[in-house]
Amino acid sequence: MRMSFSGAPEVEAPISHVWPRVVDPHFVARHGPGVESVEVLDPHHFKVICGFGVGSIKLRFGLDVELADVNPPNYFTIKVRGKAPGSAVEVTAELSLEMLDAIRTRMSWKAVSDISGTVASVGARLMEGTARKLTEQFWIKFAASISEAGPPPEAALPTPADPVSPATPPASDPTAPA
Repeated sequence: MRMSFSGAPEVEAPISHVWPRVVDPHFVARHGPGVESVEVLDPHHFKVICGFGVGSIKLRFGLDVELADVNPPNYFTIKVRGKAPGSAVEVTAELSLEMLDAIRTRMSWKAVSDISGTVASVGARLMEGTARKLTEQFWIKFAASISEAGPPPEAALPTPADPVSPATPPASDPTAPA
């Protein structure tokens, strides 16, 4: 069963506050319906456990998530593949950020989901409506949360840095005047 969704919510926050939030898997997971856990493998790969149900069918999916085509602070693609007993899901989504003014950002996104197996065959009549409702709720809640969160932690903000950062401070120069 194939489903396509898209949207473009506006966030009351500058793009410099939005980008670190949309690439933070823990921040995103707090808003995802049914997300039980997130394991960060590296900055672009995650393992997610997510519960999902349609009608009387309830499943726990193990998901492999990859951020690809990352172009900070403007764009990325997310690829998700997962399985649950008797079912599988594959999602490809694109997110593009557009600065509207100094304090507003548009998050334009589109996603295509392929769901197969028990959850698709038994829950087919309810699947699209449920998925659409959950997706809309996610984006409304996520955009509001970014606006309310304020600036990201200092470590997440892009700052100019020297190309080489020594692990230990340099020893004083013995030839320098005292």
